[in-house]
Amino acid sequence: MAKQQQDREDMLREATALVNRVELRALHASDAKDPVVVGFRRDGSVSFYFGADPVYQFNVEHGFRRGYYQGTLLKAENGKIVQLTQSRDSGQLVFQRHEFDASATSAYLECMKRDLIELKEACQSSAVEIVGAVVEQGTENELIDRIVGWINEHADSIAIAAVPNVTGKRGRR
Repeated sequence: MAKQQQDREDMLREATALVNRVELRALHASDAKDPVVVGFRRDGSVSFYFGADPVYQFNVEHGFRRGYYQGTLLKAENGKIVQLTQSRDSGQLVFQRHEFDASATSAYLECMKRDLIELKEACQSSAVEIVGAVVEQGTENELIDRIVGWINEHADSIAIAAVPNVTGKRGRR
């Protein structure tokens, strides 16, 4: 994932682990949101970058593994969401850890689902334009179809991963 301090300005060029990726922008001026970058790794795991924030990253088992939301890093830990907030203490960078309760987790998952469904609907209604793409296999339109298919299949049943790495297994990244 890009560094939080940076604006994730050129995800299309820099996110080389996402071998199939596309940057999309809303066509309508009233929808003037940040561009969305969606990318798949070779193993099939996917990441959604709605501008700099929010960011949703999923593992190979389609579980939420980590992301950014309202300026903070979130990660999966034992099937729960943990929020990490940076602060400085005596010149040292310190992460304060806060585990989401069931209510906060539910609200976050609903927000995530809403963002994903809105993206899917925009893609299906041709309300987005492709700003750029890097496609290892297939075409840009096939990549859009893959994104829509992933959202159709998984948006209603997103689980929180056990670990924040891409494999979904402990000890490997």
